[in-house]
Amino acid sequence: MDKLTQSVALAVAGSVTIMGAGYFLLVSPKKTEAADLRTQAAEQIAANSELETQLTILRAQAKELPAKQADLARVAALIPDNPSLPALIRSLSAASASAGVEFVSISPEPPETDKPAAPVAAAPSSAPAAAQTSPTAPGATAPAGPAPAGVLSTIPITISVVGDYFDIAQFIANAENLPRALRVVELTVEPGLSPTAPKDSKASTEDGRILTTTLKGRVFMAVARPAPTAAVAPVAAPAK
Repeated sequence: MDKLTQSVALAVAGSVTIMGAGYFLLVSPKKTEAADLRTQAAEQIAANSELETQLTILRAQAKELPAKQADLARVAALIPDNPSLPALIRSLSAASASAGVEFVSISPEPPETDKPAAPVAAAPSSAPAAAQTSPTAPGATAPAGPAPAGVLSTIPITISVVGDYFDIAQFIANAENLPRALRVVELTVEPGLSPTAPKDSKASTEDGRILTTTLKGRVFMAVARPAPTAAVAPVAAPAK
């Protein structure tokens, strides 16, 4: 009887041991793995939700894209990527003819590009003054490199026209509505005949009806403007 009880107790203890070992060796790792998978799935669901939100925003913005591209095209037409002076002269000639003034001359200047100053590291206090001024030679300045892409440059121009007051006013209005963007910055008006007028034509000068007008302005150009790229609207992902 004692031997039977002992055998049963050993069998029960062995079974419990085997079950415990099976749990820790097989069941517990699988439960941990399942918990990790649930965490990863929750994170992926959250990431997918964020992507869907971004995609919705992009779709809404894509609807406005054609209008934005049209606005950019209109601005690009007003600001070429080169000086385009012959076209500018033709436009000003047409503007003067439309206003009834004589287009005497136009004097363009070299383009000006505003560049931000490069940061200069402070030299040690023990360094010579010449070394603090320039890394090459005292008083020397580093040569200016090419303007970066997309920088707006200005071309100062001086225009001279001759006509009466109302025609001059019409010419200024025409000049500010050219196919090329032009900004008037200074205007000088004084009595005077055209340089091509006969020397004995003094009556209109004396009564002040004929005016010589000098207009200083600026036209613009986009240096190394990148070529326009076709925009692709986002599409909805296929349903699974």
